[in-house]
Amino acid sequence: MIDTILAALAAAGVTAWRSSDADPSRTDTVPGLVTLVDPVVGGNLWPVHLPNDAPDTTGVYSLAGQGDIEVDGYRLSRVDTYVLSLRSPEFDPLRTMSDDLIARVAAHTGLESWEITDAATDYEFDPRQYRAHFELQATSLATAAPALPAAFVHPVQADAEPNAIGTFEVRQTVHEHIAVTLVAEQSDLDAQRQAVVDALLGLETDDAVSPLEYAGGQRVAVSGRLVFWRELYRYQRLLST
Repeated sequence: MIDTILAALAAAGVTAWRSSDADPSRTDTVPGLVTLVDPVVGGNLWPVHLPNDAPDTTGVYSLAGQGDIEVDGYRLSRVDTYVLSLRSPEFDPLRTMSDDLIARVAAHTGLESWEITDAATDYEFDPRQYRAHFELQATSLATAAPALPAAFVHPVQADAEPNAIGTFEVRQTVHEHIAVTLVAEQSDLDAQRQAVVDALLGLETDDAVSPLEYAGGQRVAVSGRLVFWRELYRYQRLLST
């Protein structure tokens, strides 16, 4: 059934994977960070620490933490947390850079979701620089070739009815439950949920004795502009000897 579900979702324009194929180690958000921030500091962005000959107006970033978005034990997405410091010997240019960064993050589109989760400003007496510090979070799908909207599919539960034959043979109906975790933009979630329902409701396979039916859904995570929504579907199959 899972292969049939994956094919139906792909036909509906939703890129789908088995949840067991998700691998957070495949993601790399540093290029996205550089693309986002480098124009703010005129190309003067460095990782971890500044070189001795760095200009007065600069930016420096470091990876401060990594986390996952997990559904039913599957790590479907990675969340990277960066600390970014913008530096300038004068306050007004620093304020302009800060406003520019905030605007770029708010307007950012693409497969990664970026958001500012904390900010602070201070003054460094040596070497006499104003500094604006930002905590940035990047959410990326745990796949080698991410796409949106996306879905991850895995079985979650199987319930069996008692044996229906009163002999030494066995005949049981098994109720299988399949989770489909949809990942979509917040503004697009309702439309994509409906597209998934249209693609999966009533789906049949040779190993099933009933069509796929909807069993409920719930939001499991929101990260930046991305929503992770877990839908549950069920069908029946027959076990017999």
